[in-house]
Amino acid sequence: MLISPKSACATFGDLTQNCVLPLVPDLLLRTKSLIHHGHIVIGDVALRGYKHKARWMYDDRDVHRAGRALTDLRIDFGDLAEVRLPEYADSRIHRHRGSH
Repeated sequence: MLISPKSACATFGDLTQNCVLPLVPDLLLRTKSLIHHGHIVIGDVALRGYKHKARWMYDDRDVHRAGRALTDLRIDFGDLAEVRLPEYADSRIHRHRGSH
């Protein structure tokens, strides 16, 4: 059954409320992502968007599969590694400073 993005977000949020990963369903299921690719990949589930009467819709079964895939995800925190990213530097500032 096809459901609206709003219903998909609500369903996905309900399914993933106990997920170990912090999730924001409104960001994950943004229809803007569908414009270019036609689907959103969540875990190992390709959540396909369908155009119905000029509106994006999701298949309820796919939303449930994606939600279960993330809810069933187990993380072994001993396997995680800390990564330190370099501080952000605006390249325009560096070019400007170097020209003096």
